[in-house]
Amino acid sequence: MSTSSLSRALLFAACIAASTLPAAARKARAIFVQPPDQVAGKAVLFSGKEYVEIELPQRNFSPEVDLPAGDLNLAILPGQLAPDSEVPAAAPKIHIPEAWSRCLLLFLPDPSNKVFPARVIPINASEADFKKGHTLIFNASTAAIMGNFGTQAVKVLPGKVAIMKEPVSGFGSYPVDIACVFPGDKEPTYICRSSWQHDPEARQILFVTPAPGYKVPRVWGILDRPEQDDSPKN
Repeated sequence: MSTSSLSRALLFAACIAASTLPAAARKARAIFVQPPDQVAGKAVLFSGKEYVEIELPQRNFSPEVDLPAGDLNLAILPGQLAPDSEVPAAAPKIHIPEAWSRCLLLFLPDPSNKVFPARVIPINASEADFKKGHTLIFNASTAAIMGNFGTQAVKVLPGKVAIMKEPVSGFGSYPVDIACVFPGDKEPTYICRSSWQHDPEARQILFVTPAPGYKVPRVWGILDRPEQDDSPKN
């Protein structure tokens, strides 16, 4: 066999071997933010072919679960369907692009949905898109949020998400001040003025949520490290 023929044969064999390798597992974690009373502590993600059960803690992220490969359109269900049953039309649905290697699922209460009382927001937590040391802010309140994190200033409108880069290099503290503005307000109202610690090995997720009995929303956070359940920051 000639050198060129041998090279082609080796390349063909390598391609065949690569095509038979199993696809890398994709990871997902979930949290149910301020769930309604008596909600189930788990959900089932249904791809149309496969079921994936995921826990729904309220104050930290669930253990990681593996998602099927490919571009996914998932229905959120309280349990597996009976044989030959169809997915209820009202079931919450989410899209997970094939390019996402890891995601966070934010469950928010929707008592009007009788199939599963939540709307679900998927967040791309792939390393290239949401890096270690960065902070994601999700504003679930009705106020606009304005904050300074170290030297970074950020504004997050109601229902929106923002991602910030590392506030300091390495482990260390940084000053934080956060204020909110409701529709019709002329001046901002401060929520928090403090000094926070930065962990460059973790992603931080900050939630801005209504605080029952108070006009000003509450800001609280969780550190996200793969394969770990982390206690809330605040």
